[in-house]
Amino acid sequence: MNLINLAQNGLSSAQAALNVVGNNINNATTAGYSRQSILLGEAGGKSTSYGFFGYGVQVDGVDRAYDGFINNSVRGSSSVYQGINSRYQQLSQIDNMLGDDTNNISVSLGNIFTALEKMSSDPVSQASRQEALSQFKAISYQFQSNSNALNGLEKSTNTQISQTVDDVNSCAKQLAKLNADIEKIHGQTGGIPADLLDQRDQLLGKLSEQVPIKVNENTDTGRVDVTFSNGLPLVNGDKSYQLSASASAEDPSKTVVSYIDASGNSMLLDESKMTSGKLGGLFKFRNEDLVSARDQLNQLALQMANKFNEVNGAGYDLNGEAGGDIFNISNPVAQPNRNNVSDTTLNVTYTDISSVTAQDYTITFKGPGASDWDIKTRDGSTVTPTIGDDGELQFGGISFKPEGTPEAGDSFVVNPVAGAADNISVVITDGNQIAASGSADPDEQSNNENIKDMIAIKSQTIIGGNATLTEAYASLVSSVGSSMTSLKADGVTTEKSHNALLLQQQSVSGVDLNEEYINLQMFSQYYQANAQVLQTATTIFDTILNIR
Repeated sequence: MNLINLAQNGLSSAQAALNVVGNNINNATTAGYSRQSILLGEAGGKSTSYGFFGYGVQVDGVDRAYDGFINNSVRGSSSVYQGINSRYQQLSQIDNMLGDDTNNISVSLGNIFTALEKMSSDPVSQASRQEALSQFKAISYQFQSNSNALNGLEKSTNTQISQTVDDVNSCAKQLAKLNADIEKIHGQTGGIPADLLDQRDQLLGKLSEQVPIKVNENTDTGRVDVTFSNGLPLVNGDKSYQLSASASAEDPSKTVVSYIDASGNSMLLDESKMTSGKLGGLFKFRNEDLVSARDQLNQLALQMANKFNEVNGAGYDLNGEAGGDIFNISNPVAQPNRNNVSDTTLNVTYTDISSVTAQDYTITFKGPGASDWDIKTRDGSTVTPTIGDDGELQFGGISFKPEGTPEAGDSFVVNPVAGAADNISVVITDGNQIAASGSADPDEQSNNENIKDMIAIKSQTIIGGNATLTEAYASLVSSVGSSMTSLKADGVTTEKSHNALLLQQQSVSGVDLNEEYINLQMFSQYYQANAQVLQTATTIFDTILNIR
């Protein structure tokens, strides 16, 4: 009977081994599947006076090919790569917009000065005046079009941030549920279900693409606890913590992300500390690349419009009238914080446009007797204003005065150049209103002294005191192009590193069909050999029974 038991143990083990090999072959192309291996061991035996006799083979378990260190490395490189890639994808849209060689602001500026030079040679010509007017309108449209594209890109980025938050929350919930399922099965059977571990690792991989994470794995139970890189828990056993996307209290057009703790309290994430993952890349693009491009574009639009208005106002039009503004320039708007107690607004006006810089200022009312107003720049530096004749506070080329009665803690954000490209438009309706003459005498229709000053704007350093209009636009294009080149290089390097880690992971966990085919043949022979042992045992048993 012992021989029969040996054969049955062998057949059972061989069948189990073939099941594992078959499962590997079936899932060779299944995403996230980790190769499994049968673990066979001696089934024990007994010692006799004739020696030790074994009881055959037994299945000790099924081993899942897995290396936690490699998986952590893959997740880390995935976060870095996705952060670079998401930023690159967004920035490339600005690069494409600015990279049109035939239709851009630099070309439109050139067309304006070409038209003005024609007008200078014949200030009376209606055709040249209308051409100049049409070029003013063309650059106005160009600024509006570029600004609208940046605004649309900001909305798109906000939408992607919200979608990423939803993906993070979904992954966290599923991981918490898997933790509960895995621990339940482990408690009932003492084993860990390989299919659930594969699902778990896939979710961890997906989560690491969205945000940088740290994973603490209990290899005995299969439970994973997940935290953000800053230590805030995201998954703790069967409990998950959520993120929330909402409009910023300071700027409703900006989507911010908050962390919800166990007590339900909301805490804004520090976007500057989120350096990788898709969410980190989107933050960096919106807070750095987009802000820089928009500020430069608005600054260029504002200073160009102001300079042309200034020069046109110094001359006289075809009718001998003093020149007026060519472009409309809207006053800056102070955005009140949504959490302000009062309904006070700030009336902001320009005092010296030429000294205005692209800068976010946070203006906070501290209350009477506490220096009243506190003004800080984007980097936290304090600005000390001067007081005007009417009690208004002046700084950086602008002034503001509250409309209403502010409460302590009320705050506002203002960028003096914000909206300049959005709102720029041509005021004059007729080419005759272009002030080409330096004389008020309408009989001096051929006077072109003022139009010469307007043409001279082309070579004047009016942007920041060190750049012409075309140089400022070239700087904008260059800064975006430089960031693109740097991101592309970083992306290539990071992708190679990530792919190398994926290959290393695959060498550990992936299924090699050639290897599995060899195992299939080996365990098939193993099965047949044990079948032969069983047949031999049966023959011996029948022979014994047939003895009379």
